[in-house]
Amino acid sequence: MNLFEKSGQSVGDNSSAIQVTGDAHFGNTTTEVMAICQLMVKSEMASLREDAFALVDSRAQEFGNQIAEKLSKDVDEKLRAKLADPDMQYTLNQAVVQVARKGFDAKSELLKELIVSKFKSTEEEENLILDHALDITQRLTTSEIKLLSLVYYFRYCSKIVHGVNITNIVDHRTEVPTGAGLTFETCLNIMAQVYKEYNIDYQRIISTMDSIKRVNKQMLVIKGCINAEQHYEKNYIDLIKERTGIELTDEESFKKNFATLSSIIEAFSIQGISELNKYVLSPLGCVIAKNYLEAHNFLSH
Repeated sequence: MNLFEKSGQSVGDNSSAIQVTGDAHFGNTTTEVMAICQLMVKSEMASLREDAFALVDSRAQEFGNQIAEKLSKDVDEKLRAKLADPDMQYTLNQAVVQVARKGFDAKSELLKELIVSKFKSTEEEENLILDHALDITQRLTTSEIKLLSLVYYFRYCSKIVHGVNITNIVDHRTEVPTGAGLTFETCLNIMAQVYKEYNIDYQRIISTMDSIKRVNKQMLVIKGCINAEQHYEKNYIDLIKERTGIELTDEESFKKNFATLSSIIEAFSIQGISELNKYVLSPLGCVIAKNYLEAHNFLSH
């Protein structure tokens, strides 16, 4: 039985017309989003040469289509109201122009997810953080985003196997539900395998090892993604020891037992697992990391 086949992570004729600019009107939600994206590019980049404009126009249309596909049908009425909101159109404009200029990559996936989150958000404070995240994302390197997501993975994500939250079981030493086909020892072994092997979770977070570049901690502080002069109360050695049942006492024993994770951390130019403990995510960093993982279908609800 492959225990990872059903595993995942948790955290947990409709047509109308809206006026975008001038006399432009559009029909269903998908075409509305796509048309708005194209209009924004036309407004911002009309002076480009014909071949260059054709490329950015194509990117804008595709980006709009991807956003529309991500939006659930049951939020259509709210979506239409948001599409008419100048704040939402401004936010969409900033992201569309970025993608039209730079093309599709990990950052465009994150921008798309943040926009979808903003469409669905109804809370003022959440909207403000999402606005900030959309702005800061354009100023983050891909490696910075991946590092934030790696920290979020360890600190806020739970591993689900056959519908059972095994992270919660090993963290709190709770009983394994009857009928789950698991024991407490099995849960520890699964967590150990997950944290040791590259291709279970790490690959989806960071892609390839050679894609990781040096991350400057102070720049993440300046950008507001981590908190300065703070550290997590439970360090990673204790956290991983409790979740895997593997005896860890120091950096050396960590490197011996979790060589892959150690190599990932070093690729970011972080000097060991103890140093990673000082990368404490701010609310902004959490939003960016969570949406990045959502964009890669990493989280389930």
